[in-house]
Amino acid sequence: MINTVLFDLDGTLLGMDNNEFENKYFSLLGIKFGELCSPEDLYKNIWESTIHMVKNSDGVRFNQEIFFERFNALIKEEHRDFFLNGFNSFYDSEFDLVKDVTYRIDNMINAVSRLKCKGYDVIVATNPLFPKVAIDKRILWAGFLPDDFSYATNFEICRFCKPNPKFYEDILKIKGKKPKECLMVGNDMLEDMVAKKAGINTYLVTDCVIKRDSPYAPDYSSDSSEFLKYVDALPLAFSR
Repeated sequence: MINTVLFDLDGTLLGMDNNEFENKYFSLLGIKFGELCSPEDLYKNIWESTIHMVKNSDGVRFNQEIFFERFNALIKEEHRDFFLNGFNSFYDSEFDLVKDVTYRIDNMINAVSRLKCKGYDVIVATNPLFPKVAIDKRILWAGFLPDDFSYATNFEICRFCKPNPKFYEDILKIKGKKPKECLMVGNDMLEDMVAKKAGINTYLVTDCVIKRDSPYAPDYSSDSSEFLKYVDALPLAFSR
């Protein structure tokens, strides 16, 4: 029986259209770093570095280090400090404007609240492509506080990315959980449902579903209103 629920963030707890989010995000970054490079080059360099990070699977270094290993190799050496400082200030300020293309999902806010009242451990298991400050802000945009969750992934503390099942296995190890104790709730048919490969049951929430070719069929699937009903029907976690 489960006592822990892992939640994806973007498109699951936080409503959004991925394309709108990405366009707003890169548009603001292009303005931020317009004096250093073209928006096209910045987009290319960030995505190439992100792919480098996602493909890394040795688990030796944190994602942040893997990202900047590649990013710094793609830019001029004299620009490296400017970009590092610029990224830090971007997430502190300009990133707030991305909130305009997101929205709260009341059913998910209520679901997390009821799970906590029933004694379940709730975790944010978002793909750790961003620093903690960007994760915390998106948790706030979704209508939560970072402290509502016992653990939240980010690229400063994680060594794997989705869809690598080691991402989920690492969370289990850190939290001292067994796969059968956990449920992964997400909107991505590959990146979230791959948790099954780590032995975790899965629930696909379809409000902002991302359809991809995936061999991992969810154990459950519905929109957020039906997910809330599912949560309401769960027994108390601390009564077992």
